[in-house]
Amino acid sequence: MKIQHKLTLNSSLVFGLVFTIASVLIYLNFIRSAERIFFEDLARTASLTAMFYLEEDELSTKDYSRIEKKFLTASADQEIRLYDKTGMIHYGEADPDTNITSKILKTIRAKNRYNFKVDNAFYYAIYYRDNQGSFSIIIKAKNPVLEAQENELIRILLIALVIGVAVIVALSYSLSRIAYSPVRHIIEQVKTIDMTGQKHTLTYRQTKDELEDLFKEFNWMLEKVYQNIQIQKNFINHASHELKSPLASIVGNLEVLLQKDREIQEYKNIGQNVLNDAGRLEKILQNLLVLAGLDQNYNEKTSEERIDEILWEVLDTLASDYKKTKINLHWNLPQDHTELLEYRCVSTQIYIALYNLIENAAKFSSGKPVNITVENQSGHLLIQIEDKGIGINPNDLDHIKEPFYRGVNAVRTKGNGLGMTIAGKILENHGIGISIDSKVGSGTRIGLLFS
Repeated sequence: MKIQHKLTLNSSLVFGLVFTIASVLIYLNFIRSAERIFFEDLARTASLTAMFYLEEDELSTKDYSRIEKKFLTASADQEIRLYDKTGMIHYGEADPDTNITSKILKTIRAKNRYNFKVDNAFYYAIYYRDNQGSFSIIIKAKNPVLEAQENELIRILLIALVIGVAVIVALSYSLSRIAYSPVRHIIEQVKTIDMTGQKHTLTYRQTKDELEDLFKEFNWMLEKVYQNIQIQKNFINHASHELKSPLASIVGNLEVLLQKDREIQEYKNIGQNVLNDAGRLEKILQNLLVLAGLDQNYNEKTSEERIDEILWEVLDTLASDYKKTKINLHWNLPQDHTELLEYRCVSTQIYIALYNLIENAAKFSSGKPVNITVENQSGHLLIQIEDKGIGINPNDLDHIKEPFYRGVNAVRTKGNGLGMTIAGKILENHGIGISIDSKVGSGTRIGLLFS
C-alpha cells in the first residue's frame, strides 16, 4: 500500500474512532439529561398526587380545587398507585404492577424518594406520611417523545458519521497527494539517474521541513556515490596500467632472453631487470593488501605509543633509502610538553603513514632539503613536512587521495600512486587531521594535527 493511501486510511480511521466516541458521549449525555428532566416532572406529579389523595380533609375547597386542576393536567397518560404499609394498593390503579415488588416498596420507605426505569417505563416514588397513614406513592409513565428524540439523534449522528468520513477521506487523499508530490517528483528523478554517467543532483523546492532535509542527505549520498564511482574508474584504469607495465616488461625481457643464447652479462642484466619489475609488482600488491584492510575498517588493537620514537624510526630508514636528500628535523616542542607525544594508535600503521608522506617529500624535492617540524599547537601535537620540490597542481589536489592517481607533473617519478591513499586512510582512521598547502614549482607543506 502506498504511503498516501496509508495516510488517507489512518486519518479516516482516526476520525471515525474519535467521532464515534464523541457521538456515544453526546448520546449518553442527552439520554441522561432527558431522563433526569422527565423524572423531575414525575416528582412534581407524585407530590401533587399525595396532596390530591391525602390532603383533601386538611385543605380549603379553593386550595383543593387548584391542586385538583394541576393534578388532572399533570397526571394525564400516567399510572398512579398508592401503597399502604401492608403493600396493598390503597388509591389509584387497581391492577398491581409486576415491576413493583416488596423489595421496591421497602427501598421507597427507606429512601423516601426513589426512581428507576424498566424497559421504556419510568417510575418515580415518594414515601408520604399523613394523618391517614403512611403511603408509597408511585407514578409510572412512558415518554414517547423521548423515544422519538433518541431515534432521531441516532439517525443524525450516523448520517454525520457517514458524511464526515466521506469528507475526511476526500480531504485526506487530496492533502496526502499534495504533501507527497515532492516525494513523487524525487522518485521520477531517481528513476532517470545513471550513476555510471555524469554527475546528478536532485532538484526540489525549499520547504524547510523534514523532506528537504531528506533530499539534502540524498544529494549528499549521490555526491559520495558519484565520487566513489569516479575513484573506482580511476582505480581500475590506473591499476590496470600500473600492473600491466611491470608484467609487460617481465614478459618482454623473458621473450628477448629466450630468442637466442647470450653472454653471461646479458643474462645478468635481463635477470636484474626482471627482478626489479617483480619487486615493483610485489610492492604494488603489498600496498593493495594494506589498502584493502584499511577500507574494510580493519583495526588492530591500539595502545599508547610515542610518536617521536616512530618518527625517528622512519627517519633512520629514509636516511639509507634517500642518501642524496637531506632531511632536517626541527624540534620546537618544549621539554615540559612531552606528554603530547603519547598517542593511542597502531604503531605500524602510523609508521607507514609517516614513511609514505616523508618519502613523497624526499622523492619530489628534486634533491633539495626536506624540513620536518615538531611543535605544539593549542595543546595538540603538530608535525609539518615541508619540501621545496615540484609542488602539486591545484587540479590534482582534489584527487590526491585516490588510489593510483598521479599528478601531471609526477608521471616521470618512480611510484605507483598508492602511498598518499594509504597514508590518508590511516590518518582518517586514527582521527589525525591533515592539511596540504602546495604551489607548483615552490614545494609542498603537509601538516598533521594529532587531536
